[in-house]
Amino acid sequence: MIKLIDRLSALAAMAAAALIGVAIILVCQMVFIRYVLVGSTAWQTEVVTFSLVASVLLGSAWVLKERGHVAVGIVTENVAPSGRRAMMIASDIVVVAFALIMTWKGAEVTWQAYVGSWTSESIYEFPLWIPFLSMPVGFALLALQGLALMVQAAKGDAVLGHRSH
Repeated sequence: MIKLIDRLSALAAMAAAALIGVAIILVCQMVFIRYVLVGSTAWQTEVVTFSLVASVLLGSAWVLKERGHVAVGIVTENVAPSGRRAMMIASDIVVVAFALIMTWKGAEVTWQAYVGSWTSESIYEFPLWIPFLSMPVGFALLALQGLALMVQAAKGDAVLGHRSH
């Protein structure tokens, strides 16, 4: 199960990287249209913004898997391994609780946007449920990855401050 969660996190990270690539291409296209063709863009700014936000949400589970988040090393490095394990589990509990709340609330907002046919305020009127969907998906993956890391820490498979592979 942990390997499946790790794979899902990696797939979401690849999607996040692709979204960043899309954003970069669109920004270059916007610059070209604006300064070379002296034109304007209608939808690109929104898609860039939505893509970058979605990339953060979708990539967060992989960052957690890699223990790439900020940690207070002076505290964790100066305690026994059992203390590190307890700190790791406690922090993962907080992450999972937060992620579950955000999954629930993100799903509510996404559903409201879908049912209410919410659109962006631009000329393009982009359906908002599409970018909002990255909230419940990203946070659900973050919760799953947090649970996987808790299991690994409880089994003694991971040490805080070192990436587990």
